[in-house]
Amino acid sequence: MTTLTVDASRGAYDVIVASGALEQLGGLCASLLGGRRVLLVADDALTASHALSVASTLREADFEVSQTSIRAAEVRKTIEVVANVWDAALQAGLGRNDAIVAVGGGLTGDVAGFAAATWLRGIDVIQVPTTLLAMVDASIGGKTGVNVPLPDLVGGGLGKNLAGAFWPPKLVLADPQTLSTLPERELRCGLAECVKHALLGDETLMTMLQTTGPAIASGNLEHAASLIAQAVAVKARVVAQDEREAGSRMLLNLGHTFAHAIEGRPALDLHHGEAVSIGLVAAAHVGVKLGSFDEASLEALTSLLGAVQLPMELPGPAPASELLERMRFDKKVVDGTLRLVVPCTGGGAVIRDDVSHEQVLDAWRCVGAS
Repeated sequence: MTTLTVDASRGAYDVIVASGALEQLGGLCASLLGGRRVLLVADDALTASHALSVASTLREADFEVSQTSIRAAEVRKTIEVVANVWDAALQAGLGRNDAIVAVGGGLTGDVAGFAAATWLRGIDVIQVPTTLLAMVDASIGGKTGVNVPLPDLVGGGLGKNLAGAFWPPKLVLADPQTLSTLPERELRCGLAECVKHALLGDETLMTMLQTTGPAIASGNLEHAASLIAQAVAVKARVVAQDEREAGSRMLLNLGHTFAHAIEGRPALDLHHGEAVSIGLVAAAHVGVKLGSFDEASLEALTSLLGAVQLPMELPGPAPASELLERMRFDKKVVDGTLRLVVPCTGGGAVIRDDVSHEQVLDAWRCVGAS
């Protein structure tokens, strides 16, 4: 078992990574929570599996458990779905000492976390991630939120996580055994976030990805726990330094400004990790243009992404000019100026606000935009 502690404004919390840890959740919650009522918010695909196990261990610890479910699709990650969770919290009689327990991937955790942040002006949330992406990234750091429709003039679709709140969890419990039910596509999506973390300067994680990443991408989870623990350590260090993304935490958005512009386009049918992979390549091309990232590093990045079976080009047509316009709705835009996180040779990244539109368009064309 690996336990990492994350410092947060509402108090430090633990991230536990351990096979079979799901069975311990009830006892852990009993020692952490003041109330005895919990609302279990689960991915509806897990109601008869992992959510059932979580409900059982909570009831064994004498919690009064109510349950609601959501469909894990980006088009359903909206304020209306949060309102459904509020209704369930009302029916469950959740008070300020009670809690919401999120069981599922990053989308479920984001919605449940936002509901917890806003119910009675904030109640505790426990994150139980069941996807690799959520374990290594989304469940840690307290970012919650939902998507907002974008204007038709930029092609419509959804603006990623434009409404949300910082609301750190009381506990994150990651049980790698839950990954055995995931399709390989979802495993690969989680590896994209691991690659991002490694690019930020963690040589140990980079070596682990090179040696064990291809096997994990193909469904061999023998070394998943150690990879998760190392990736969590990277995220925990960054979040502890800058909880509310005023500075260094923005580096965790490496590749994401590009990714969010394409993830919300239904015609491309990209999952978050796939969009991040393409976004990392686009950001790397910007880095090459700016001189912060060299060609050899770009080649090493694309080689690793290929080895873990992640996409590096858009799967369908998209105008580069339209994608640039969509980037203007990114949360990191300040006074109309687009800020991009670009990688550095040897590890690390920098935030640049001097990237020209033509350089961004060139980067989009390098990943297949027209």
